[in-house]
Amino acid sequence: MDRRKLLAFALVALLAATAGCSGEGSISMDPADNSSLAEQASSDLDTLQPGQDRALVRDAIQNGTVTAVDDRPPVDQQQTFSYDGGFYDISYTETGTQQGYAVELRVDYNATTVEGAVVDYADLPAVDQRAVDGLLDRPEPPEDVLEPGYEFEVVGTYTENQTDPSVLVTDQEYDAVRYEGETYSVGVEATQETLTVYQYNSTVVAESAGEYATSLREQYEFELSNLSENERGILENALNGTNYIDDSDNSGFDSLVDRFRTHQAVEETDDTGKYVVRYEGQVYWVEVDYGSYLDDE
Repeated sequence: MDRRKLLAFALVALLAATAGCSGEGSISMDPADNSSLAEQASSDLDTLQPGQDRALVRDAIQNGTVTAVDDRPPVDQQQTFSYDGGFYDISYTETGTQQGYAVELRVDYNATTVEGAVVDYADLPAVDQRAVDGLLDRPEPPEDVLEPGYEFEVVGTYTENQTDPSVLVTDQEYDAVRYEGETYSVGVEATQETLTVYQYNSTVVAESAGEYATSLREQYEFELSNLSENERGILENALNGTNYIDDSDNSGFDSLVDRFRTHQAVEETDDTGKYVVRYEGQVYWVEVDYGSYLDDE
């Protein structure tokens, strides 16, 4: 129940933060010991949305397996998770279907008056608390982007069994929630839907940061050597912070991209790669945005 639709004010902030940045490519290099290497190559549970997603991964790690019912995989992250000193991969399979509801929950942050029945957050059933966490347990948007009516919503699901204790779905008994001294109008829209049953399983990757870092280096580490002057200059600038490549005709970066892509990345998308690299005797965690420097193949 924690997946969010992007807010207009969040989009504005993102555009402002990225204004002026080049899309041609970039490279960053961070010195890595065992601890930092293990941290860079894993996700902490805190990176997941509060509530259901975080609890799902925690329960899968603690119990070895857990079942979730949703309209899409609640956690679909192809990265190792760190938890309580250990490192775990999470996988899932679809095992069936159940009837339930697709639900949209909306909140009004700047209503001058609140009409209807009000319930304290603490008095909500647990299933409803998890549903509204993504709305209430977060910074409110800036005043200058607030408009009359609902400003934000979360989209998720309820199973038939979860609607029994709920006071919001499918019969909305309360029109507002009181949370940390503030009262927020809440709107709910529920549509019956066939949901998928997902079986999540955890696999132990390593029992310590040292063990995980060793396995990462054995599998992924490679050395950058015999570099051209242009290649070396790009790497040296990356040691002082992310080196943004502002043009589409940089032979040094072009050849570096080719070098990196001949090796296996710890993580890779169509546009980026994360690598374990040895450069002049030091191990680095390197993140490369290939930008416009990919081959056309």
